[in-house]
Amino acid sequence: MITVTGSKFSTVSSEKNERRCMSNVIRLYPLTNYSVQNNDYEDPPRIFDYKQSLKLRQQYENNGMIRTVQGVLLGHQNSIIHVLLLKNGIGQIQSSKLPEVTLYNSEDEIDGMKRLMAEVMGFKDTAEAVCQIQHVAAKWWRPNFEASIYPYIPSHITKPKEMIKVFVVELPEQTTFTIAKNNALVAAPVFEIYNNISNYGHIIASLPHVLGRFGKMIMMTFRNVLILDLTTSTIPDAGFDNKPSMSKKYVITRTVSN
Repeated sequence: MITVTGSKFSTVSSEKNERRCMSNVIRLYPLTNYSVQNNDYEDPPRIFDYKQSLKLRQQYENNGMIRTVQGVLLGHQNSIIHVLLLKNGIGQIQSSKLPEVTLYNSEDEIDGMKRLMAEVMGFKDTAEAVCQIQHVAAKWWRPNFEASIYPYIPSHITKPKEMIKVFVVELPEQTTFTIAKNNALVAAPVFEIYNNISNYGHIIASLPHVLGRFGKMIMMTFRNVLILDLTTSTIPDAGFDNKPSMSKKYVITRTVSN
């Protein structure tokens, strides 16, 4: 139990509660089960610059430590685990990110995740009815108003500026995502993002490590069920087969735009 004092917030790390909420089993469905459509919203490019730093500073001064939640959405293709990412930008200035929202002052993290699935990913039904948001995957900290983030609070930092909590979301068997008109929904295989910090950033590049915390991933198909036991399987059997011929990202098929 860790209590941070001497700042605008006081938070208690409830590791036991987080472990209690975490299931050892995640069900994955084929990527072909999912489709996507666009709304009229335009998502600003994810580039950390002076304006973004100033925005973080203003949020911190007004509300204290910023709390952000991100969702890890998973599927499978050719028995390989894929992570669904939002791709934003044009030409050379492109970025891939996990779906995320900043929590309101009094908003609970799970309520924030439900809002993320409803607003960012466009679920018409309540997120609670179609998704299982219960897997706490990781926690990251931004010590200053800069791009650098860490999976721990540096010892010399008493007032971190942002906490980013990552949840694994178990998706329904079939659904249609509704995303911003300038975003694309892509599915990147885990062997491509593994340790690929330059292209995906620290949080996404560390996901293959994080997913190893779960005991089993059940890949649901139309004809059979493939169970990946991550506690006993070798790396290729667990969906981390690094085959260069399969390193292309899978783009979710688009439907008619709104």
